[in-house]
Amino acid sequence: MKINSTLLAAALGLASVSLASATQYIYITGSTSGRGTFVNELAAGVGFDNPPTVASYGASTFIGATYFEFSNTISGTPTIVKYTASGSEAGIADVSGAINEPFLADFGNGTPAVVAGVNSGNPNATQLITNTVNIALADDALIYSKNPGSSAVQTGPIIAIPYVFAKSTTTIADQAAFTGITDDNFKVLASGGDYLGLFTGNPADQNNYVYLAGRDNNAGARVNVFDETGWGSGKIPNQIELAGGQLVNFGTALSPNYYTAQGQSSGGALAKSLTNTTATVDYISDPSGGTVGLVAVAYLGLADDVTAEAAPYNATRLTYDGVSYSISNVENGLYALWAYEYIYSKAGSASYITTFEAAAATNIGNPTYNDGYEIPLGDLNVIRTGPLSPPIE
Repeated sequence: MKINSTLLAAALGLASVSLASATQYIYITGSTSGRGTFVNELAAGVGFDNPPTVASYGASTFIGATYFEFSNTISGTPTIVKYTASGSEAGIADVSGAINEPFLADFGNGTPAVVAGVNSGNPNATQLITNTVNIALADDALIYSKNPGSSAVQTGPIIAIPYVFAKSTTTIADQAAFTGITDDNFKVLASGGDYLGLFTGNPADQNNYVYLAGRDNNAGARVNVFDETGWGSGKIPNQIELAGGQLVNFGTALSPNYYTAQGQSSGGALAKSLTNTTATVDYISDPSGGTVGLVAVAYLGLADDVTAEAAPYNATRLTYDGVSYSISNVENGLYALWAYEYIYSKAGSASYITTFEAAAATNIGNPTYNDGYEIPLGDLNVIRTGPLSPPIE
């Protein structure tokens, strides 16, 4: 049987058009502390032919969200970029293996459909899909991560990420005298906490406890804060979790246990857990009947600290080793609680993925995209070799 050559040519032409217009995807996970300037530059069109259609879910502000989606073209090919702020260590693990992570479904899918714009609620199950990961954003270098032997391709450092300590709002007596955390204070907190008097210097403050509320071990913030304070990123902490202003009980009603080696899965969740702890019943500080009121201390990236300090949470920022956070104090080496940000691609990634990653890495320090919560490397007057080393000129 003969095939009409004209029809065959037309069919092949249609097939090539279909292939050329097929949507390509880039899946990204990682840093919550460094997500602000990263998603700002993608929304502005970095890596795309033009500024994309953008959706965010999980917060009332764009940069505070957990799930993001960007859709436009790259070199004329329709491309959808999905980013889930899962934590830096989680991101590194993702590009080191074949782990499936949750991402927003494509625009128009899900019930209700995924739509453009800022969506304050978290996506429901129908609005999420899972996929392996191509790129990760992380607050730590591979050598200091949980996957030092990863085959992922590291680029950077690309920007500096500061962290701060914040305490929960409470009206318990003398809590206002608790204004800062030292390395020794942090080690006490990570061991399980102690009476307020240890932190205020007033021996009379022996009624209420101060605890550490922290992140899970997928967080770059945890790695860097634990190392910088001398606790050690590989050491297991006794942290707490709060829910609705109350301690989460990991024991039983008859044998309460508030300590966990894990913690919140995102900086945003940790920030929102710092609700008023004035009425929190605490059986650890008073096994006989439960003291009312405690202070919870969290370590946060700046964007999440802004959430924690705003209503309705109203947390208070603390000093670190006697120094208040400011951009100037970081730039000049006076404030040491910060880390470098890196970007990673999975080994063997397609060229359009590595090209996109390179564009993001090159432009992330551009002041146009800076949200004020990260510091461009060019503004630093100091350097550091890792979270175990002090900033030096």
